[in-house]
Amino acid sequence: MIKNDETRMTKGRRLSPALVVWRFVIVSSLLCSSKCFVVLAVSLCSALVSSFAAGAPLSRAIDIRMLPYENSLEKLPVDLTATIGFVESGGTAFVQDETAGTHLHFKPLRNDLRVGDQVRIQGTTTAGLYFPGVDVSQLQILGHAAPPSAVPASYDDLATGRFHYQRVIVEGLGRTLTPLDENRSLLRLAIGSRVLEVRIDAPLETAPALIDARLRITALAAGGINDRRQLVFPYIRVTDWNDVEITKSAPPLEALPITSVVTLLQFGAANEPHHRSRIRGTVLAAFPDGRVFLRDATPPPPPRETPKEDQPKPLQSPSIAIRLAAPVNLTPGQRAEIIGFPIMAGFSASLADALVLATEPEAPPSASAVSFKEFQNGSHDADLVRLIAPAVLNDFFRNADGFELRLTSEGTPLRAFLLQANAPTLEIGTAVELTGICLVESSKDQGFRSQAERASLLLRSTDDIRVVHSAPFWTAGRLVIASSILAGLVLLAFIWIAAQRRQIGVLSSRIVQQATLDERQRIAREFHDTLEQELTGLSLRLDAATTRPLEDKARTLIETSRSLVSRIQSEARNLVADLRDTAQLHDLLSALREIQAHMPPNAPALKLDIHPIPPVPGPVSHHLRMIAQEAITNALKHAQATEITLHLSATADMLTLRITDNGRGFAPTAATTGQPGHFGCMGIRERCRKINASVDWQSRPEQGTSVTVLLRVESLTP
Repeated sequence: MIKNDETRMTKGRRLSPALVVWRFVIVSSLLCSSKCFVVLAVSLCSALVSSFAAGAPLSRAIDIRMLPYENSLEKLPVDLTATIGFVESGGTAFVQDETAGTHLHFKPLRNDLRVGDQVRIQGTTTAGLYFPGVDVSQLQILGHAAPPSAVPASYDDLATGRFHYQRVIVEGLGRTLTPLDENRSLLRLAIGSRVLEVRIDAPLETAPALIDARLRITALAAGGINDRRQLVFPYIRVTDWNDVEITKSAPPLEALPITSVVTLLQFGAANEPHHRSRIRGTVLAAFPDGRVFLRDATPPPPPRETPKEDQPKPLQSPSIAIRLAAPVNLTPGQRAEIIGFPIMAGFSASLADALVLATEPEAPPSASAVSFKEFQNGSHDADLVRLIAPAVLNDFFRNADGFELRLTSEGTPLRAFLLQANAPTLEIGTAVELTGICLVESSKDQGFRSQAERASLLLRSTDDIRVVHSAPFWTAGRLVIASSILAGLVLLAFIWIAAQRRQIGVLSSRIVQQATLDERQRIAREFHDTLEQELTGLSLRLDAATTRPLEDKARTLIETSRSLVSRIQSEARNLVADLRDTAQLHDLLSALREIQAHMPPNAPALKLDIHPIPPVPGPVSHHLRMIAQEAITNALKHAQATEITLHLSATADMLTLRITDNGRGFAPTAATTGQPGHFGCMGIRERCRKINASVDWQSRPEQGTSVTVLLRVESLTP
């Protein structure tokens, strides 16, 4: 015991005895403000402090009940003497002493306990679902006496857990009695405006007449507990029917007078519970969930006198909403007698837990034709109405009970409910005339009066929807679809136009290439048939002249002329060959190597510095080749160069062609702009403009010349 005391005193998680005392005092003061109860609470707390200080086992139910959750997990010792108040099963029982009640748990099971047994319990604390209890290690039955005393309790007492797991006495009116399982029953007890579940461990067949009877029930206070150790809802447990006392029997059904709907829940005895009322009327609608709407057949009492200057108020609805205890097959138009408990449901009185006493056939009911303003003011709550103004369907969607329709009538939103599995065959935008049950959804207070604020319509079937005129063809959805199709067609047209333009560009390029090829071949033929033939004739005449006796000076002149004609003839043949050789139009690298191969015999060697380049179109390749040819010719004729280098390379965005020599150089500003009889540099500039390239000459006297052509790679794409 000393060891246990030391352990309890050294636990850092446990609350101090003083803190436990103050918690109990505060809770006790909140529960009851009487001086006697506070004195009792202080005395109990003093004893609790003594118990904590001494390290003795917990010996009172209040000590266990008020133990903090963290301390209950420490398996504190318990030695408690109490009386059995309720036996749940062989593994659980509930006990009370003079301070409070708690719960016991057995391993192994005990089946020999009865309500009223006085027992001594030894064990350890356990957390429990709601508050701590006892894990029993030893239990000794000391004797048998009366059950623990029960205290009167209200619904609020049970909902706050004040008397949880203690015997209580509750009084109320029996509402419904149904089987809970094979050997248990469920009684719903009206306590004021609240309804409490009473779970009785006895079969329904042995129950007395409890419905609409005034009852006093002795039971164990209990309830549903969630995972956060919170009381969700209270209920009470009863061992058998002996604990259910009928203090006032239910009035006979035949003795119940036929009551007018408008007199329900009017002023009466404040403390008298509302017994069942009996009404008679015509069935307006009946739904599978047990809801029935009845138009009262009993005329209401005359209205109170009103001053003549006051405006007449709209008559109250002679209809009522009823919730049956069990669904009954009713059809609109039947005359029915129904009894039930009057309750306030929304805006007007209703009957709950109702029973159908009798039915007889009658003519189908007619709907009251109302304006939208009358529909909204609450005067037709629970009545069958037909809206005079048509409503336009804006949307509908499935909910838990069927379908909800969103409409607009006279510029005001309206909700209608259709309780069926199949969707209504209506298009958005359809104008309809609606018939159904008016249900006031909300109300507002103005002074001491409550006025309806918004109402909805409960449709009995799709027959309550009459189409006034169909939805216009051009709805928002169809406009979106048509716009999407049109946009798609426009996009396809743009794609087709772009493809046609591309195809036209390709065809134009082919036409240009073919026209260029034809023109080149025509020029080649003209050169071959005219200039080359004339040069050949001139060459023959010069050969003939050299055979005659001439002076040395004349012979030298003729031989020089003959050599010049031969060179001109050779260049003419090369030009004709170039014009006819169309393969070189598309291969710049081969064309440049061809220039190297046809260098004159006595000319300096041409060095090629060629790097990989992207594909070059034929016309561009031809112009670059001719630019290179002209630059090399200029270096041979005018620069007297001994070294000539041709460089060709490309980067990601630029193609570079450069011809460099080590000749005597010149002044590029004057020499490249055109001199009489010299058109080579002008031709290079013109060719560069045709292919959108730039050309630059870098030269200084006696330091050589560099001709650089720059062409953007993106311009190579046809």
